[in-house]
Amino acid sequence: MQELARLTEAIPEEAQRLAHWAWSLLPFDAGSRLHWSGLIAFFLLGTAAWLFARRQGHAEGKGGLADFLIPRSMYFSRSSLVDVKVYFANKLIEPAMGIVTSGVQLGLVIAVAKLVGGGVHGESSGALPWTVLALATLLAALAGDFAYYVTHRLHHEHPVLWPFHKLHHSAEYLTPLTAKRNHPVYELIFGFVSALFLAPVMGVIFGLFGVYDTATLLGLGVVILAFNAAGGALRHSHIWIDYGPVVSRILISPAQHQIHHSCAVKHHDKNYGLIFAIWDWMFGTLYVPQGRETLEFGVADAAGVRQAQVHTSLTSAYLVPFAEAGEALRARGTSSRVMAE
Repeated sequence: MQELARLTEAIPEEAQRLAHWAWSLLPFDAGSRLHWSGLIAFFLLGTAAWLFARRQGHAEGKGGLADFLIPRSMYFSRSSLVDVKVYFANKLIEPAMGIVTSGVQLGLVIAVAKLVGGGVHGESSGALPWTVLALATLLAALAGDFAYYVTHRLHHEHPVLWPFHKLHHSAEYLTPLTAKRNHPVYELIFGFVSALFLAPVMGVIFGLFGVYDTATLLGLGVVILAFNAAGGALRHSHIWIDYGPVVSRILISPAQHQIHHSCAVKHHDKNYGLIFAIWDWMFGTLYVPQGRETLEFGVADAAGVRQAQVHTSLTSAYLVPFAEAGEALRARGTSSRVMAE
């Protein structure tokens, strides 16, 4: 161990920083669905689904386990290659976007804390009582999930925003890395909306107890681990995991999110939620499957007509949405002038 310590000390500081940066590019952080907890759940639940398919005599269970979990035709497709490129490109600019959104959130937290507590505590008052922590965790999880629902639905229904989310839906095959196939504009808007919804919750806690980041105590980390254990990484996959008609009205199952990516007319603009299905249930966008359904992924309109693939490279993935958003803006401007005349 002493030799290892001396070896580590001998590595130049610049090299250590470079290694840390390179490691940060990998999707293994605790907040990712590709964290070890999510990957273990992917293989365990995926194996269970394979065994069930074999027992039921389904065609997808006739091959080997590796081919069932990671089909080469999907994971080495051109669509999946774009997933990889977008992921690493976004990782490079992620710190800059994080600084902007975290600054907005921190400012809102302090503002709310002053309103609630009459001022900001100089030091943390220590660990929260478990009842307060549990309530804060639940409220933060609900607030964050509702922010996701709002951002997600807004991008589907607003023609100027849709091109920036269309990149995600243009995936022709779903793999766990497809969850990261998001345009930076979508990520930035989601960061702002999340700050608007999460900051009041954290601000109340900070104002009353002097604790700001509930996630470092227990908080959202527990929610993320539970989300991963329930098959978070399977949501972007071909593996059908359904929670059943009752639980699917409370929590979004992997099958329900796969349905969200479906080109079928009956699935159009359904199941916007990330964790909780209650928002979809409340606002009429919930779709609960009654059994195994065959799905086709990609971009289609409300009539189920497939659209041509336009995101074939990193360049087109980043630039085409701006062009399409510009066209949508011009169309809205023309429509407004016609109505005014």
